[in-house]
Amino acid sequence: MSPEKSGSKATQGARLLSPEGLDKLRFSIVGQSKEAVDESIQKLKHAGANFHARVAKDIDCLISYGELDNENAEVRKARRLKIPIVREEYIGECIRKNRKLPVDLYKVENTLESSKGGTVTVKVKGRSAVHESSGLQDTAHILEDGKSIYNTTLNMSDLARGVNSYYILQIIEEDNGSECYVFRKWGRVGNEQIGSQKLEEMSKADAIKEFKRLFLEKTGNPWEAWERKTNFQKQPGKFYPLDIDYGVKQAPKRKDISEMKSSLAPQLLELMKMLFNVETYRAAMMEFEINMSEMPLGKLTKENIQKGFEALTEIQNLLKNTADQALAVRESLIVAASNRFFTLIPSIHPHIIRDEDELMIKAKMLEALQDIEIASKLVGFDSDCDESLDDKYMKLRCNITPLPHDSEDYKLVERYLLNTHAPTHKDWSLELEEVFSLDRDGELNKYSRYKNNLHNKMLLWHGSRLTNFVGILSQGLRIAPPEAPVTGYMVCLLFMFYMF
Repeated sequence: MSPEKSGSKATQGARLLSPEGLDKLRFSIVGQSKEAVDESIQKLKHAGANFHARVAKDIDCLISYGELDNENAEVRKARRLKIPIVREEYIGECIRKNRKLPVDLYKVENTLESSKGGTVTVKVKGRSAVHESSGLQDTAHILEDGKSIYNTTLNMSDLARGVNSYYILQIIEEDNGSECYVFRKWGRVGNEQIGSQKLEEMSKADAIKEFKRLFLEKTGNPWEAWERKTNFQKQPGKFYPLDIDYGVKQAPKRKDISEMKSSLAPQLLELMKMLFNVETYRAAMMEFEINMSEMPLGKLTKENIQKGFEALTEIQNLLKNTADQALAVRESLIVAASNRFFTLIPSIHPHIIRDEDELMIKAKMLEALQDIEIASKLVGFDSDCDESLDDKYMKLRCNITPLPHDSEDYKLVERYLLNTHAPTHKDWSLELEEVFSLDRDGELNKYSRYKNNLHNKMLLWHGSRLTNFVGILSQGLRIAPPEAPVTGYMVCLLFMFYMF
């Protein structure tokens, strides 16, 4: 039943319910009709709700009766305090169901922080996470039925038609109760003005049936084909599901991480703060123009990244082999591969990849996403994962020791750094702050048999993004995966890896 219809029936005063149901609802009301406002206040109070004459930070919502007055002092205060402002239909629906309902479906305007930053706050319960736009992330969880997790994010990128869309589909079950909701959110990637969302309450059986119907409608495949990874085929003009791994191992909730005591050396502690700063990873994702409302930080699986590499390799082969196909055929294949890449890796600005330079930019982006995925698996970026920096350091399995500034090794690195600074780079200078020695778990034993036999030892330099170093420290320098495009950059990494 739509909120408009159910609300209009309930607000006619057909029935008033016992005061037990709405005792947790705290509200204020604004409106142009004093009689209508007073009547609504009495109905809600009779149903057990708590009325506040003035907007305060501890109320659940401000109910707007009639047209919203943007200059009203209570409205301005609600916006300042980020309190949801809801339509009058919310009153009728709460009274009809005799309980406090999620406010998002009835909002006059979207006050969610996610619309500002383009990111999603992930709160994992069980094996998945309720989307914050549903308003249920604190009181409900994604429905799980055996191996089935009823949560999917769909993406569709069709560059020829200018389509770059997402579709989020979830079955949400209340933590304390059996009520289920089918939540849908859809729109254009990177454009918050286009799109909508819907939250419908239904029985568990009906919710599963509706979820599967919508999945088939949007993808052209039955839900079971995707769930079991069998016989799922990407259909033209249809959405494709993203593999998003929310993780299931959650660290215990702790207090502010900055207040935790650390046994690490001060220099090492500062390094760990740099390496595990979530904002650094978020900034990298934004620089790559990744759509973070679809793909929360660090949640894209390595399978999707691998398929992204495969799409880039296909484009590279098409760009090189110009004589193999007619121009029109080759162009259509490049467009198809670009569509596949941006469907797998949601981007704010998808485009046809037509040259080698753009190809290399996307390849390096995927390499960085690999390291972000590794960092996410290793230490987690979720709000509930508040391990100490000492805990995160131990997970690197790498002994990192700051060198004394008067040591020979420190002076050697400093001398190399300053003496090899190119004279053409006059606009900036370098200053060495700290040098660390590394001993990765197990590497000394691997190297010991070559130590006395190899004489061409060299001091090699490797520069990389800060977001890549958790992956490098925990797993070492790695050669590119076989599905990645071939570049001179990859060969350089291979050379450095074996010379190290």
